[in-house]
Amino acid sequence: MCDKPADGKCCGGGGCSAESNGEPSAAADDDNDDGVKPSSEPIFPTELKGRKPAALRLSGPLCTWYRPTNLEQLLALKSAHNDLKLVGGNSEVGIEMKFKDAGYRHLAAVTHVPELSKIRVTDRGIEVGAGVTLTGLQELLLQQVAKQPPHKTRGFAAAAEQLRWFAGRQIRNVGTLGGNVATASPISDLNPLWMAFGAVFRLASQGRQAREVPASKFFLGYRKVDMAPWELLLSVRIPFTGATEFAKEFKQAPRRDDDIAIVNAGMRVRLEQQAGAEGGDQTWVVADVGIAYGGVAPKSIMAEKAMAALRGRPWCQETLDAALAALREDVNVAPTAPGGRGEYRNSLAASFLFKFYVHVRVLSLTDQSFCTTHFTSSDPG
Repeated sequence: MCDKPADGKCCGGGGCSAESNGEPSAAADDDNDDGVKPSSEPIFPTELKGRKPAALRLSGPLCTWYRPTNLEQLLALKSAHNDLKLVGGNSEVGIEMKFKDAGYRHLAAVTHVPELSKIRVTDRGIEVGAGVTLTGLQELLLQQVAKQPPHKTRGFAAAAEQLRWFAGRQIRNVGTLGGNVATASPISDLNPLWMAFGAVFRLASQGRQAREVPASKFFLGYRKVDMAPWELLLSVRIPFTGATEFAKEFKQAPRRDDDIAIVNAGMRVRLEQQAGAEGGDQTWVVADVGIAYGGVAPKSIMAEKAMAALRGRPWCQETLDAALAALREDVNVAPTAPGGRGEYRNSLAASFLFKFYVHVRVLSLTDQSFCTTHFTSSDPG
């Protein structure tokens, strides 16, 4: 409430309810001079909806920032500046620059490069552009789970579940698939899945043919990858699973929501029937297997010795015991390792393998395409 001046007119303040000569004050009028009501939703200008973004180059004393609008422009920048840092959601680069004093002289936003957001579904799987956000990836995976036969999308379902607990929604809305892969964090929740599931990374560069690298061979060391300075990650190809193939994700973190992993893993196995000795019953044996871990080494790793202990063996307790013994050579986190808790992390790695064994046993015994008698009778599970 305000005190009226001598002329009897209200001051027009937002909190004033006074009236002049019995009439509402001008501030209480619903209509502004331009005819727009303050309570109405503003209309986005039609002219801007069809606007095509232009390529930008902004130079400053510390760095130069680029915004290419197609892949050709981006590859040209990569070729011209080997130190070019690509920025998608800025969830990693922003931290490096603000808290780790990373000085990048050339930055390029990839948000307006349509070739990096392409999605292609084939008869062998899906190919996802490196610029697709983690939220978009999760939605795509769930769409395929709903559309495809269940056995084809076991890997997709596992990745979608892992994404459910990946950081927070705000990060997933802007963070990209390619950014997570290329950052090569040793505790990435997704990279062990791509390695175990047989994903392939497609790399592009100016004036050269695109090349493909299996995810299992891509990570060379701590935040080091098989990608030249003039190359960029174009897409990730994630295969469907077969009728007798199983996949699962694992993650242990201090808390369930919005936290980084202590240890994570991705596991996949393909079983096939093999005739028994001397005309006996057929049994299911391991035809192919992928086991990858994060949080146990300076990079995401494949458990090669455990995988070797499983190949060609029946899916039974005896085989599991052999694989667990071999895993001790693959995963042996020392008490003095960065992050500590070596014994606990070693135990987590073993427990994930045991859980996967049980997971496959349960699914295979309930799947109509399997027969329980095909498993060796020496295994009570």
